[in-house]
Amino acid sequence: MRRLTPAIETSTDATVIGPILRLLRSGLEPALFERRLAEAIANGYRAFVTQDRSACLGFHITHDVYWGKTFYIDDLVVHEQRRSSGIGAALLDHARTEARALGCDHLRLCSGLRRADAHRFYERNGLARTSLQFATSVQESTP
Repeated sequence: MRRLTPAIETSTDATVIGPILRLLRSGLEPALFERRLAEAIANGYRAFVTQDRSACLGFHITHDVYWGKTFYIDDLVVHEQRRSSGIGAALLDHARTEARALGCDHLRLCSGLRRADAHRFYERNGLARTSLQFATSVQESTP
């Protein structure tokens, strides 16, 4: 299997990030998706996007007592037709390099419990299962 080294750019442009990210976040109503993406960008969210727009890795930097300065991956999506080509691994490698350059202590992400294929991908790429996330809505209208 040939592994690709795609050209990757950093973007905060919702018109660039949105279409590929929508593949992962299709369960959100379009207006809510657009509003949340705009709010995330306004609060430091940015994404590495492949030049061909087939994949993106959205992230923000966070600080907390236990993990320290963390490169937090919010989203990682590769277009279905481009999966298993090495693009996802290249994005993770790019994220590791950027996290080191930014002086981060850790790189972290959360993944849905039912996403077994994604979990295998993350583990193959050096990420370890370290916790189970718990969440609840605090607004009636929040999914």
